[in-house]
Amino acid sequence: MQPPHHEDDLFDFAEDDQTALQDADREAWRILVVDDDQDVHEATRFALKNQRILGKNLDIYSAYTGHDAQTMLQQSEQFACILLDVVMETPDAGLKLVSHIREELREDTTRIILRTGQPGYAPESEVIEKYDINDYKSKDELTRSRLITTLTSSIRSYQQIKTIKANKEGLAMIINGAPTLFRERAIGTFAKGVLLQLCSLLQIEKNGFLCCCEDIHHEIKVLAAYGQYKSMSGSILNSSEHPDIVHEIKQVIQSQQRFIGEDYVILHMRSPHSDNLIVKVDTHKSLSETDLHLLSLFSVSISVGFDNARLFERMENLAYIDPLTRLPNRTGYLYELTQHINQQTPFYLVLADIDNFQAINDGLGYQVGNNTLIAIAKHLPSLLGDDTLTGRISADTFCVMIPDSNRDYVHDKLMKLELSLSESFNIDGYEIPLSLTMGLVHFPEHGSEAETLLQNASIALKHAKKTNRAGFSEFGHEYEQQLQHRLHMAAELRHCVERNELKLMFQAQICLSTMNIIGAEALVRWHHQGRTVPPNDFISTAESSGYIVPMGYWILEEACKQQVNWLAQTGEDIVVAVNVSVRQLKDPHFIQRMDEILLTTGINTSSLEVEITESMMMEDSDGLTAILHQIRQRGVHVALDDFGTGYSSLSYLQKLPISHLKIDRSFISKITGNKEDRAITALMVRMGELLNMKVIAEGVESPEQQQELIRLGCHEAQGYLYSKPLLTEDFIDLLHQINGQELS
Repeated sequence: MQPPHHEDDLFDFAEDDQTALQDADREAWRILVVDDDQDVHEATRFALKNQRILGKNLDIYSAYTGHDAQTMLQQSEQFACILLDVVMETPDAGLKLVSHIREELREDTTRIILRTGQPGYAPESEVIEKYDINDYKSKDELTRSRLITTLTSSIRSYQQIKTIKANKEGLAMIINGAPTLFRERAIGTFAKGVLLQLCSLLQIEKNGFLCCCEDIHHEIKVLAAYGQYKSMSGSILNSSEHPDIVHEIKQVIQSQQRFIGEDYVILHMRSPHSDNLIVKVDTHKSLSETDLHLLSLFSVSISVGFDNARLFERMENLAYIDPLTRLPNRTGYLYELTQHINQQTPFYLVLADIDNFQAINDGLGYQVGNNTLIAIAKHLPSLLGDDTLTGRISADTFCVMIPDSNRDYVHDKLMKLELSLSESFNIDGYEIPLSLTMGLVHFPEHGSEAETLLQNASIALKHAKKTNRAGFSEFGHEYEQQLQHRLHMAAELRHCVERNELKLMFQAQICLSTMNIIGAEALVRWHHQGRTVPPNDFISTAESSGYIVPMGYWILEEACKQQVNWLAQTGEDIVVAVNVSVRQLKDPHFIQRMDEILLTTGINTSSLEVEITESMMMEDSDGLTAILHQIRQRGVHVALDDFGTGYSSLSYLQKLPISHLKIDRSFISKITGNKEDRAITALMVRMGELLNMKVIAEGVESPEQQQELIRLGCHEAQGYLYSKPLLTEDFIDLLHQINGQELS
């Protein structure tokens, strides 16, 4: 039988008008019948008239050809189930439509029931397996009861698949919420994920909020909200504006139990660190025993996940904010400065160092010293302007960005700052005379990147300390001689490998539980024209000139050779750590050259560790991460050096294939006398444990520092307490001395 002729409409819709159809859409299962036989459509409608399946009505739509069905699927909402004829305008029209749905539309949720009037046309098992269909029936098999049974099974499968997909969306947001960069964004993202997954689990509309408070006497902050509560997101709830909600929340906190209302539920969770988390969602239905059981399980995961998110946020805050002055630290300042640079608006950058600050600490104590730093942190923006960006870059050094390109104006500001310091500061009852020595640079004249500007400001500051103490010096032509010196050094460096001017020294790394040597860091020295050039003088030049690449391959190969020699001479399989720069990792031949070195030296790959600095990972982090993964695949360890001083986000840390974290010496040097540094170190050790990484402290110089690290649970240590960098022969002697009992 031919389908009825339609000049304007491709499809036959249900009898209800369009408004009724839209209202029913929200309460009915959408079923599409695709068949070229009008009688089949009418019979199907008759069989399913007034039929409810899984608590919902059925909305039945009709298409008479495979082509018409394709158009309808592309233009309309998702269908729960399709009753599809195999043979229509062509013998395989139905199978082609299934292929179009699954492969081109990538629609894998809608369930498909094939119906055929020609049994045996296509092998049943083969069709079901290939095309992901729920059933394959002959039309004469589908009596009314069998049709309803088959539809019920298919719709239930559709419902379960939809639920699973919705759960994935909420779960993904929870997982991604923890490591995000900024505080409100992190907790907000996590809280939104909680609400989404909860609504998905209960199969309800997104209408609720999540809030947090310490106890009934503290403020209640809404972290995320949807639906009618959306305007509350980010706000502090108070009894005057939301009396009923605040009353319910306080009752739940006091009882420490959830509350189930007729059309809403309030959940209470307490995190391991005693934060009260409250979730309220409108259910508009009674909850089943299964729903209540899911809520109990879900609540446990929320409280633990929230605590982890808080830990990551605290680490992020410590990584970017100086805990004493609450100003951006070096990491945070470089980030903020980069944002200003991206605006391409000229500005001046001032690097200011407090003169003779150590004398204040030594003479009056650290508390007075700390209060002095706080006073300067407030004084700088008050004199230079509230529109400036101020940060604490190091112990007694501050940086100020002045958003003005007028040299005379900025110089006048700095002279007024000098004048303001002519009077003593009253700190804790002491009259303390203070002065600042400053270096000045201009963007973009003196650099186009944050690190470059800070470096040039530091050069200007050093010049001012030599020539204009308690004054300022602007980076300019007087430094051309220094640049010429760098160029000369770069020219000499290119021949250092072939002239055999490089030597390696090794500094021991100690296991804090056994006090044995378990590793050594390879440190390069350059002997040139009868003198030893300090690493700080030539490493940066080698990196900027690109000569670090051939130099780095020599260091890597020589370190591997020495490790193999140690093993042969002592029987000790000591791990050797080699610093690798970003220029080396970006060399397209790095992996190939490393493979050649591993092969020719015969080193056990697990006895080699590659050290990268935290700041490196801001440069093409995805590309560098891929290279690090290749390194780890070869069994070579990867350590993150100078942890806590670079400018990579902690969210990157989770993505990196790292086995070791090396806490920077700047934290270790103050660990026994500074609460903030001790707290940061403790959090870093804890972070290593959470991410299943070994933690090594560098720059350990005293037994007191060692004992504090052991108390914090640090795994390994390196520093002058154990050994200075040694030539390989002396290192072997040290190995015998410390690990002597095992070697014998």
